[in-house]
Amino acid sequence: MKGKKELLLDQLAACRDDPSWFPPLSRALKGLTAEEALWREDESMKTIWQIVHHLTFWNERWLSRFMGEPTSGAVDNNWTFEVKEVSGEDWQNAVTRLETSLADWQTALSKCADFKLYEPIPDYPEEAPWWGAVSNLCTHHAFHIGQIVRIRQRQGSW
Repeated sequence: MKGKKELLLDQLAACRDDPSWFPPLSRALKGLTAEEALWREDESMKTIWQIVHHLTFWNERWLSRFMGEPTSGAVDNNWTFEVKEVSGEDWQNAVTRLETSLADWQTALSKCADFKLYEPIPDYPEEAPWWGAVSNLCTHHAFHIGQIVRIRQRQGSW
């Protein structure tokens, strides 16, 4: 029977690049151009690029916390979807940064002591263990991967 660490590593792999019950992020973003990443059916929708930016922000922020590094105070979640630079090179950099953030999570998790996953998250408003945060990070990715696939289906690039 796998422990929590192995289970979470499996879930991170499923989100990043291991095909399982849903397409991993690597498949969902494969071959996508900057123009396709900026497409939206209407103004109420998020673009794929915005979703990538959002995922990267939260991956990096939670990883910093996991590693014991300080993070700034409260964040307006709407800001995490803002995309400022929109060239083809910027898109490739955004994808690479997201992929790197997931790889960094996998590395940090594989190297951490098992007991860390049971420790409470410091300065969190509720009593919550790290394993719960990492589990939610994976669920968050699965949700947004589904959005990305759906957007690609709507634009005809899937």
